[in-house]
Amino acid sequence: MSEGAFSNLAQLSAPFRRFGGSLLGRYLVLAAGLIAMMVLTVPEVRIPAGIWLHVILWLCLAYFAIETVVHLAHARRNNALARYLVSPSGFVDLLGIFPVPIALATGVAPESAWLFASLWVLKLAQNSPGFAQLGRVFVLEAKPLASVLVLFLIVLFLASALMHVVEREGQPVGFGTLPQSLWWAVVTLTTTGYGDVVPQTVVGHLIAALVMICGIATFGLWTGILATGFAAESRRRNFIQTWDVVSKVPFFQTLDPSAITDITHMLRRVEMPARVAVVRRGKVGDCMYFIADGEVEVDVKPTPVRLGSGTFFGELALLGDSIRTANVTTTKQTTLLILDLADFRKMMASHVELARAIEAEGKRRLGHNQQKREFENSPS
Repeated sequence: MSEGAFSNLAQLSAPFRRFGGSLLGRYLVLAAGLIAMMVLTVPEVRIPAGIWLHVILWLCLAYFAIETVVHLAHARRNNALARYLVSPSGFVDLLGIFPVPIALATGVAPESAWLFASLWVLKLAQNSPGFAQLGRVFVLEAKPLASVLVLFLIVLFLASALMHVVEREGQPVGFGTLPQSLWWAVVTLTTTGYGDVVPQTVVGHLIAALVMICGIATFGLWTGILATGFAAESRRRNFIQTWDVVSKVPFFQTLDPSAITDITHMLRRVEMPARVAVVRRGKVGDCMYFIADGEVEVDVKPTPVRLGSGTFFGELALLGDSIRTANVTTTKQTTLLILDLADFRKMMASHVELARAIEAEGKRRLGHNQQKREFENSPS
C-alpha cells in the first residue's frame, strides 16, 4: 500500500479513534459479538433471530477489521509496520478478522464458522498491562517453573506405571494399558478426581494417596513461584516509578542516590478517585504527598492551582508548620505517594545533608508564610 493511501487511512480513522476506538467502545463491541456467537449455538433462538445475530456478528467483525487497519496505519506512520505484524498485538488483530471469513469461504457451516469469533476474547489481553507483567514473571521464573514441571512429569509417569502394574489384572478397562493409567494419573495428580477410574487394591489406594499429596505440593510450588515473582515484579515496577517521581522533586534533587532510595522505600502508595479531598484547610498535617499519576487542585487565592505528575504538596507539615493552609482535591483518578512525618525524621537522623536542606527550606517557607499572614491580617 502506498504512502498516500496510508495517510488517507490515518485521516479517515480519526473519527473511529475518537468515537469507536475507546476502551469502553471496544469492550461493548466485544461483549456484543461474543454474546451473539454464543446465542447462535442455541437452536431455539437461532431460528427466529438468526438474521439479526448474523448482522451483529458481521458488524463486530467490521469493527475489528477497521481497528486493525487503524493499527496498521499507525504502525506505518511510525515506521514500525513489520514489528507490529510480528508482535503479539498484531497477531491477535489478525486472528480477530481472518479465521471467520476463511472458514465461510471454504464451505464451513455458518454456525460452526462463527465459533472462530471466540478468538476475539484474546483482545482483552491487549488492554491489560497485567498480562505484560505476568509474561515477564514467566520469563524471569522460567527455571524454577520448569523444575516443578519436570517433577510433575516424573510423578505422573511413575504413578501411571505403578498403577498399571498393580491394577491391570483387576481392572483391565481402566488400567489395562499405560495410556489408560496415564489418564488416571493426570486426573489424580491434578486432584480433579472424576471418579470414573479408581483403584481397588490396598496398594493402589496407597499409591493414589501419595499421588494426590504430590499433586497438591506441585501446584502449591507453582502457585508460590508465580505469586512471589508477581509480587517482586510489582515492587520493582512501583519502585522505579516512585524513584522517578522523587528524583524529580526539587526538594530532593541535591541528595545522593542512597538517600533517595531510602525515601522511596518509605513512601506509601494510595489510589484515589476523582473529586476526593486529600487535604483540608485548618487540619493538622503529618505527611506530604507526591503525585505519581493524575492531578490535584489546590484551592488558593486568587486562582486555584492544578498540580500534575511529578509535583508534590503538603511539605510544610514536615517543615514545622503542621496546620494545612489550603484545600487539595483530586480532579481525576490519581496515584499519590505519601511520606509520613515519623519516617521523614528518621531520614533526617540518617542523612545530614538532607537535614541541612530541610532546615534551610523550612526557614524560607515558614518565613514566607509568616509574612503572608501578617499582610492578610494588617488593616487596609
